Amino acid sequence: MKKSARMLGLALAIGSSMANAGEQVMLVLDASGSMWGLVEGRSKVEIARTAVADLVQHWKPGVDLGLVAYGHRRKGDCTDIETLIAAAPLDAKGYLGKVNGLAAKGMTPLSQAVIHAADALKASEQKATVILISDGEETCDLDPCAVGKKLEASGVDFTAHVIGFDVPNPAHQAQLRCLAENTGGRYFNAADAGALEKALAQVAVAATEKPLPAVPATLKPPAELVAATQVTIEFDGPAELRDWIGFAPVGSNDDAYLGYAWTTADRKSVTVRVPAQAGPYELRYVSGTRRPPVLARVSVDVKPAFATITGPASAMAGDLVEIEATGPFDPRHWVGIAPKGGDASAYRDYARLAESGPTKVELTAPSVAGEYELRFVLNESEKVAAAQPIRILPAQARLLEPPTKAKVSEPLLVDWSGPTGKRHWVGFIRKGGTSADYLSYAYTNTPSPARLPAPDTAGDYELVYVLAGEGGEQILVRHPVRVD
Repeated sequence: MKKSARMLGLALAIGSSMANAGEQVMLVLDASGSMWGLVEGRSKVEIARTAVADLVQHWKPGVDLGLVAYGHRRKGDCTDIETLIAAAPLDAKGYLGKVNGLAAKGMTPLSQAVIHAADALKASEQKATVILISDGEETCDLDPCAVGKKLEASGVDFTAHVIGFDVPNPAHQAQLRCLAENTGGRYFNAADAGALEKALAQVAVAATEKPLPAVPATLKPPAELVAATQVTIEFDGPAELRDWIGFAPVGSNDDAYLGYAWTTADRKSVTVRVPAQAGPYELRYVSGTRRPPVLARVSVDVKPAFATITGPASAMAGDLVEIEATGPFDPRHWVGIAPKGGDASAYRDYARLAESGPTKVELTAPSVAGEYELRFVLNESEKVAAAQPIRILPAQARLLEPPTKAKVSEPLLVDWSGPTGKRHWVGFIRKGGTSADYLSYAYTNTPSPARLPAPDTAGDYELVYVLAGEGGEQILVRHPVRVD
C-alpha cells in the first residue's frame, strides 16, 4: 500500500506490419536501479514481471514479439540499452525467462530506448507503435516531448501511447502526455499494479487489433451506492476481450476510471469498487476494441461511507494500543496510526479490517513521542473516513531488581516494565556498547520476566531494555552486570 516516488520504468514498443510477414512488436523493459522501489509493498521489478506475464499470456497469435532492456548491465551508463530478443514468433517460456532474469541496476534512458525501438522497426519500413510506461523521470537528459516530435517528423509511421505509473508530479505527467499527443497516441494514468496491467492490456489490444464499430450496451447499478463498498452492476453488452465497467469522474476523458472490473462473456454482472469520495460520477461500459470506446454511461450519485474509530487519548511510545473501528468492509481498507496532518497513505502501524462486525485490533504506538491520529483509511490511501487524535508520550522502562552478578551461561529471569509492542527487547550487550552489540535477548511481547542466558565469556556487561521503531533502536535502560 506504500508508494515510491521513483520510476517504474517499464517501456513497451509495438510495431505492426502491412506486409505478408505480419505484425511485429518490440517490448522495451526498464531494468534500471529505480525498479527496486516499492509500490503498495511490492517492488517495481515484481510489478513489471507480473504485467509482462499477463501480456504474454494474452498475446495475439501471429504477432511477433521482441525484447529490449536498458539499465540491466552497468550503473551510471546511459548507453546501456540492448536488444535481447529480436521480433519473432513468441516463445512464452523463453521470453519470460529473459524478463525474470534481468538484474535492475543502472540508469533510466527512457527516451533513447524509445528511439532504439523505433529504429529497430524502421529498418524494415514497418509501422512503429510504441507504448511507454513510466513514472515520468528521464535520467539521461533527453526530453521525451522533443523525442516525440522528432520521431513524428522523421517520416516514419510512428505512434506512441504512454502510461504514467504512479506519477505525482504534474510536470512529469504533462511531459509524458506531450510525447503521446505529439505522435497521435493516447495517454493513460495508472496508480497501482492492477491499473498498470489494465492500461497495458488496453493499449496492447488497440495496437494489434483493428477497431470495431461501437454497439449498444446497457448498465443497471443498484438504487443506492455507498462510498468505498463493492457493488454488483448488471449489464448487457458484447463482453469482449478487455471490455470493462467502472466509475469515472463526470466530464473526464474516455480512458479515465476509478474502480473497475473486466467483463466476461459467461456472466451478465460484475463486482466493482465504488469510489471513496462521495459525490456525482459516471458509471461506464468501455470497450477495449471498439470506437468510440464508451458503449454506455449512467450518471450516479455516491453517498458518504459511515466509519468510526475509537481508542485511548494517549499512549506510551512503543506500547500496544487497543482500537475499535466500524465501517464498510473491503480488503483494501485499513486502520492504523499515522502522524497528525500526514496524507492518507501515511502510517506507523496498521491492520486490515475484520470481514464481519467491528474491527478490534492492537497496534504498536510510534516509538517517537508526538501528536498522531488513529485512522480508518479507504481504498489503501484514497480517503481518511474517520480519525481520532492520540498523543504519544515518551517511553519509560525499568529493570526490576536486576542481578549485578551472574555466572557464565547461567539461565536468568529478568523482570521488567515498559512498552510491550513489536520488536522491543531485553538483553545483554557488551559494556558501553550499542544495541547492535547484543549477545542474548528476549522480546518484550511476551510477559515479564524475560528468560535469557548470561554471556558465555567472563567479563563486564550490561543488561538493557531496547525500544525499536521508526526512530531506530533506543536503549532506554542500562544496568551493569559482572559475569564470572
